[in-house]
Amino acid sequence: MKYIIRTLALAAAAACLALFQSPAKAQDAGNADVEKMIAKMEDDWATALLNADLAAIDRIEAPDYTIADQDGNLMTRAQSDAEMKAGDYKATAFKNDEIKVRVYGDTAIVSGLETETSTYKGKDSSGQYRFTDVFVKRDGVWQAVATHASKVAKM
Repeated sequence: MKYIIRTLALAAAAACLALFQSPAKAQDAGNADVEKMIAKMEDDWATALLNADLAAIDRIEAPDYTIADQDGNLMTRAQSDAEMKAGDYKATAFKNDEIKVRVYGDTAIVSGLETETSTYKGKDSSGQYRFTDVFVKRDGVWQAVATHASKVAKM
């Protein structure tokens, strides 16, 4: 009798464990898809910046997007778009590496290393930058809402 009770208790515990782990596994699988999609958006964004493709950039960046640059300046999407239109920022090479996407519900945090050959307002701005991007899912659409970039010091 004790054997049957123990067996039933173990079976019940295993069933409960499986029940609670299934949503977590489903969530992990869903997150993996979102992580891949956001990583692709990062690549598309890099290509759009390289080509000064404002239409693509504006699909990726939310209207309330802001960027904090390596000098501590905070710029809105409208300001960034205006600089791109004026030709203030020009890139001839732009590559992302070390992309890591973490998903928290309707928010995703991306960290990475970007290497670019570029000019900003006529001055060389080439180099490597560590960045953090924040994406938010609104009305079923993922968009970037914030970026922080820091230039990597030359060694």
